[in-house]
Amino acid sequence: MNDHRAPTIGDVAAAAGVSRSTVSRVINDDEKVSARTRTAVNQAVSDLAYAPNPAARSLARARAGRTRDATAS
Repeated sequence: MNDHRAPTIGDVAAAAGVSRSTVSRVINDDEKVSARTRTAVNQAVSDLAYAPNPAARSLARARAGRTRDATAS
């Protein structure tokens, strides 16, 4: 990881050996993730001092809302 930037969800995924989607599921407390995987992701989050980017999270939620609205018609 480059020391000049904050760790990303991709960095956490690589460190834990899982997909970015799995990291997202752990962060959002999805119950479909096994205890072993959850532990690995949480350890990577801790080791990397990862914190979700509020701007990215807001953008992702806005995109998801637009997609839901478009498919609801």
